[in-house]
Amino acid sequence: MGSFNFVAKNYMSMNRKTVFITGAATGIGMVTAQKLDQMGWHVFAGVLPGQNTDALTRQVSERLTVVPVDITDETTVKQAVAIVQQLVGQEGLSALINNAGVANIGSGVLEGVSMDEVRRLFEINVFGTLRVTQAFLPLLHQYGNKARIVNMSSGAVRVPVPGAGIYMMTKSAIEAFTKTLRMELAPFGITATAIEPGAVRTPMTDNAEQNLKKDWEKMSAAIRQKYEQALQPANKSLVKQIKAANPPAAIAEVIIHALTVANPKPR
Repeated sequence: MGSFNFVAKNYMSMNRKTVFITGAATGIGMVTAQKLDQMGWHVFAGVLPGQNTDALTRQVSERLTVVPVDITDETTVKQAVAIVQQLVGQEGLSALINNAGVANIGSGVLEGVSMDEVRRLFEINVFGTLRVTQAFLPLLHQYGNKARIVNMSSGAVRVPVPGAGIYMMTKSAIEAFTKTLRMELAPFGITATAIEPGAVRTPMTDNAEQNLKKDWEKMSAAIRQKYEQALQPANKSLVKQIKAANPPAAIAEVIIHALTVANPKPR
């Protein structure tokens, strides 16, 4: 397992860009962290405590700092802020990428999905994003004008998918959150952008067909009898789209563009 690196080997210059990114151990987050590191950014890569970081740290410089954080846990979020604050000093943080989330697109038809699953998705995708943003905003304000926030939304907010209603609700919340945040931070020169990727090949989308089947098995017998056959064509189409998904690198480029373009768009 890759080791956590809390010590900055070479302290950043006054002009060096710094970024904290959640969900950096795999998928989009990992590729984005690696690319930004290659571009000379000081990357603070947020990963779940105890998560394997071998793939992340295999291709990075000593600048990259792995930071354990669980976005659903207030204590680890505060600890992550303390680590970043210690290393950026008075310069503050240039950018925050809220990438961590769950893409349970087969969470269940709205009539039958459990409230526990609803709470789980909102706790991670919505409350976790808000929690991290609130915690890191003081460091972004410290950096001041031109600081950036990038939030991961989803193309699913524009294309309804049966069985993915709760997931889409969480991402619609991220859209509203980002728009409001952008307005509130505009007087300070800090921008917020929502990224809306379509299907992306990540560990979360592996074995899509089997995962969708497991999600249906969580439904009650009455709900399955009512909906499963009726929605089978939509489910097959969904699995087909997932199998043809874009690689994480394509989305990483969009995120990096939002961080580096002179005037980033709302989405």
